[in-house]
Amino acid sequence: MQYKFKAFGLNIISEFPFRALKADEKGISDIIVKSSSILETINGPTYKGINIECNDSKFLLKIPNVANFLIINGNEVLINADPEAELREIELFFMGSVLSVILMQRNIIPFHGSAFEKEGKAVIITGNSGAGKSTLLRYFIAQGYKAISDDVCALSVRNDKVMLTPSYPSSKIWSDVMDEFDLIKKEEDQIRPEIEKYAVSLKETFVDKDLEVASIYILKSKNNTKFKIEEIRGFGKFPALKRNLYRPKFPEAMGKEKETFVLLNQLAQQIQLFTLSRSNSIKYLDAFNCFAKENIIK
Repeated sequence: MQYKFKAFGLNIISEFPFRALKADEKGISDIIVKSSSILETINGPTYKGINIECNDSKFLLKIPNVANFLIINGNEVLINADPEAELREIELFFMGSVLSVILMQRNIIPFHGSAFEKEGKAVIITGNSGAGKSTLLRYFIAQGYKAISDDVCALSVRNDKVMLTPSYPSSKIWSDVMDEFDLIKKEEDQIRPEIEKYAVSLKETFVDKDLEVASIYILKSKNNTKFKIEEIRGFGKFPALKRNLYRPKFPEAMGKEKETFVLLNQLAQQIQLFTLSRSNSIKYLDAFNCFAKENIIK
């Protein structure tokens, strides 16, 4: 059986019923996803690392106890799933690392962040895993703003502007934050059995159009109660942006350094860039959310 989906503006036909993707019955398929027996290596790799190897047209990603994913020319994915792996585990890595490779093979740069629409442009919230990107995105959704992406932001340069293509209408939120927003936790929505994080639908609050990127906020979690916002200017912008690429080792492995440099350089010229520091204690979450809104929505 085949399932039709859409993510990052790409039409996907898959043998796997990944739930987080938006179904799309129209258009020619851009990506084919199939179950297949995959070799443990590829011919003529130009890069080999821990659990990955690639050449100009292929990228092999090995996730122990989950699956091997072979991504070919940005339009085909072969998945050799571990017999004991659950579909939600395969989906988790497909939605993140695999789709990020597809984007890079198509010269679209994946940036690590969540994004929402503000006055017809995109605001991106970036930062390390666990910094609170999805949590802050959920707060802005509760304030009436619409989501564009969660976890992976697909960026490309068009007409001298960096544009963000919407991802798919789903977000991943930690259990304690689910409680703060009174969201219902379902076992089938838990992203992995051992991780207290859940997939939450964004279908009713999702923007389905490309938007110009206006600003980026680098979220930092601190072991104190002080909130702080600081603007990054000049030459400091480029390295700060580079540190927040999604899977930052992948562009070098794939020989995409030039494309990445061009995009980050354009992005540094185009946007306002800030660091936004919060307490890592959830009891200060409401106060920080109000602080963030006051400083982002001006």
